[in-house]
Amino acid sequence: MAMIAWTRTYSVLLPGIMETFSMSPGQGGRFIATIEGGSFFALLVLGFAIERIGAARVVLVGLPTVSVSLILMSSVQSSWLLAPILVLLGSGMAWTATGVNTLMATTGERRSFYLGFTHSVFSAVSVVAPLVAGWVLVSHTWQTWYRGVSVLILCVTAFVWRFEASSKNSNDQPGQQRGDLPDATSGGPSVWTIATICLGVFALAGVQGVFNSWSYLYVTNLYEVKREFANFAPACFWCGILGGRIGLTWAAQVFSVRALLIISGLIPALAMGAERWCSSPWVALAAMLLAGLGVSGTFQLGTQWAVERLPHRIGMASTAVMAFCWLGLGLWPWAAGVLIEKTSYSGLLGIVLAGSLVATLAFVTTPRS
Repeated sequence: MAMIAWTRTYSVLLPGIMETFSMSPGQGGRFIATIEGGSFFALLVLGFAIERIGAARVVLVGLPTVSVSLILMSSVQSSWLLAPILVLLGSGMAWTATGVNTLMATTGERRSFYLGFTHSVFSAVSVVAPLVAGWVLVSHTWQTWYRGVSVLILCVTAFVWRFEASSKNSNDQPGQQRGDLPDATSGGPSVWTIATICLGVFALAGVQGVFNSWSYLYVTNLYEVKREFANFAPACFWCGILGGRIGLTWAAQVFSVRALLIISGLIPALAMGAERWCSSPWVALAAMLLAGLGVSGTFQLGTQWAVERLPHRIGMASTAVMAFCWLGLGLWPWAAGVLIEKTSYSGLLGIVLAGSLVATLAFVTTPRS
């Protein structure tokens, strides 16, 4: 999961990528949408296969796929060649994140803790990643950053493979791979029972994607601040996510997941409304922090809620939530880029308000049990 965080430093890297490929803001949004679209379609296939091949194997396929994609992306110069590489990159990230997410979801009553811990680690690395990337970009290029991340991912892949091989050899049941999921049964509720949950996480993850992709340029263009100051925008956003995920790890064991997600959906809209009312770069950083707090439960709480409603299809439920999260991470930043191109960066407020409203309504209309 940490490797995904090092890869998803779009907010800081996007200006350089847009310059390299001569992209407009709308095309920059499409760049993000292509990656997340690849993730979504890869997960549509994975949802039917993960319960058969095992989540651990999915991780071991996803990590090297991300590494190879980053090397290819940092080497090509053609926009036509870039598109399939981005789809491959999105697929690798989705396989890795979903494999880890599913492994955590199979831990029974402790799943809220393990999901919260895993996503908190991801958030902690995501706080540091844009700051380190910004420092690297002072004297190097975005290609250098991604090539370095690809080498790091290969090292982690080797470690994970070695650890998994050791665990398999020491397993008392040689016929079952560690991390495999129980066979799906035909009994239990229908998959459609999590449809509104998927819609809610689609919208809330979209809000997260908007901030992750455009927060740096938003602060830079709206307040005309220096690059060093703007680097703190994505960092503040991920600090909010980190704090929220740590808090939700405890709160999910006390309060209902439904109530937590409903409240979470309202926070980004309130944060951006306050920022536009005060109109200050420092208030903007505070708004990023609060917005991160609001979207922090999207993945972990969405997965927990879906798995609780479909305990007989853990792999399918976890993959469905992740698929709609990745779809939201792609489509909403794309829409934001198109809106920015036609209006200005102040149009980000409308996108955030729409995402918050859709998410809140979706969670409210989901039955309690």
